[in-house]
Amino acid sequence: MADGTGMDAASLRELGRRYREGDGVEKDPHKAREFFARASELGDDQAASSLGYMLMVGEGIPADSDGAKTYLSKAAEAGNTVAMCNLGVLLSDTEPEESIAWFERAADAGNLRAIKNLAAAYSSGVGVPLDKEGAATYYSRAVELGDVDSMCVLASMYRNGDGVPVDKTGAAELYRLAADLGDADAQYNLAFMLDGGEGILRDRVEAERLFELSADQGDTDACLCLGGILYERGEYASAEGRFMDAALKGDVKAMYNLGLMYSEGSLGESDMEKAEEWFESAAQEGFAYAQTSLAGIMYSRGDVGKAAEWYRLAADQGEPTAMYNLGAFGISGMIEMEEREAMELLVRAASSGVQEAVDLLSRITRG
Repeated sequence: MADGTGMDAASLRELGRRYREGDGVEKDPHKAREFFARASELGDDQAASSLGYMLMVGEGIPADSDGAKTYLSKAAEAGNTVAMCNLGVLLSDTEPEESIAWFERAADAGNLRAIKNLAAAYSSGVGVPLDKEGAATYYSRAVELGDVDSMCVLASMYRNGDGVPVDKTGAAELYRLAADLGDADAQYNLAFMLDGGEGILRDRVEAERLFELSADQGDTDACLCLGGILYERGEYASAEGRFMDAALKGDVKAMYNLGLMYSEGSLGESDMEKAEEWFESAAQEGFAYAQTSLAGIMYSRGDVGKAAEWYRLAADQGEPTAMYNLGAFGISGMIEMEEREAMELLVRAASSGVQEAVDLLSRITRG
């Protein structure tokens, strides 16, 4: 069937695609809209689906929810699963039950995106009753279609018993599938399980290999773990590089580890200037151990007031060494503090295993 100009639906749709993508012609969403609309009038569901999406998101043309619904519905009723899925998204806020119905139709036809949307809906209870088991069923279907993200989500559910029975072996198998497909998150999680023998046979050699694969893709957690392994092995320069990769992406533990390495001189002579810089970076992000370390540097410099400020921030998070030092400052009169508060800090530090706090309390009691 052709329109008044003698062009058939497929030709009109192809022209619409070319103007939409700028393929061989100057990109022009308005012309794309025109050709898609003409093709849709001739019954082309792909053209209707494309135009419906453009109207839904405002792709180069004004967004129009009513127009989007009209075209997406037309394509969906014709069996276009992409349109079904987009219609489900469009209706998710205003007509949740209808939205789920379209996702189900698309999922029954094998549309991966719809299957994942249903899995997410049942997992969160949005538009349907919360049903983690139902979510796992849909994620399993997505896994069967080779979806890497679903492998990782389902693995996490099995690993943590999130609405399903704990199955560490099943989790590791799913992480392995995704890891072998190059997913950095799966490589890290499988490496972590292998490193600690978490429900599977411990294999630190394979764990390190996977940590490295994940770290090379920029995963900060993997960089941190790999840095720790290298540090334990005495490969300090390599460890520094991995910690640096993570620190520059904002990982506070990596910042703290760099501070420790520079302060202890594992890379050569101690460099307290660099150590302080990294401790402060982590401390400013609220990392308690870095706050305690930075306070120690301030105290060694004779700045008791600044040291007390950092110890207070760490102590408020329950960091034992900070509680001891702050309490010791108070009980000795180095800072203004009620004796009751100072004693409470010392007792909390002693209860957390700080021997210096135990000894100080013992001396106070004997005195």
